[in-house]
Amino acid sequence: MKKIAPLLAVLLAGCITPPPPPPPPPTGQLYVALGTEPFWRLTMNSAEIVFTEANVPGVQIAQPTPPPIIGVAGEIYRTPRISLNVVHGSCSDGMSGRVYPDKVQLSVDGRAFQGCGGEPTGQP
Repeated sequence: MKKIAPLLAVLLAGCITPPPPPPPPPTGQLYVALGTEPFWRLTMNSAEIVFTEANVPGVQIAQPTPPPIIGVAGEIYRTPRISLNVVHGSCSDGMSGRVYPDKVQLSVDGRAFQGCGGEPTGQP
């Protein structure tokens, strides 16, 4: 029996599957990310990703939402103009004191931005 127990443990471990990746948000729901200095906002649904920068009024960069690349810490979305890396981990925007569930790293037309994303949970 002592020889069977380790073998059984190895066989059962091979049967465990990782959880499925999160689905993209439905078309009617948005994922929102934002940052400061400079102030920017990104919205994403299953159809498109839209980036706006506060100091450039009226200018938006929109790209079709690609399927996510599932990374170790979150999801990655890459388009020709926008690269979004969502890292699941607590994030404060540094100004309002709100805490968000995700840290966001963003590249738009080669410019780097950092901020927070998801639905804020309130004060830290």
